[in-house]
Amino acid sequence: MFGKGVFQEEENILREIIRSVDKKIDYSAREGEGTKFIVHLKLKNHEGDVMLDLADLKAAKQDQIRRHQIRQKIKARCDHLDPSRYGDDILGLRSARILKSSPKLEPMAQRGFNRSGPRR
Repeated sequence: MFGKGVFQEEENILREIIRSVDKKIDYSAREGEGTKFIVHLKLKNHEGDVMLDLADLKAAKQDQIRRHQIRQKIKARCDHLDPSRYGDDILGLRSARILKSSPKLEPMAQRGFNRSGPRR
């Protein structure tokens, strides 16, 4: 996939992590600075990049926490790529999620402060 000493095992781990997020994601890896590399993701004609560390990917073989951290980075980027999920991303995902899950206001009867009604 790329020439930073990433062996077949690391490629398989990266493929498993990406496939656990979404099976329809096309991806490719490019070299970055030092031990970092860039994973280019493409989903439904939308593209994005995620920068990962090679040491984290190697540690993800045994460490489930590192694997989960890598998965969360990739999933966050893929959520931004899917416009059908949150619509146009103007405010950001956190704000869109809060607005989507907030309770809807119920129409209330209008109460006026006029004194035309009966007094008690």
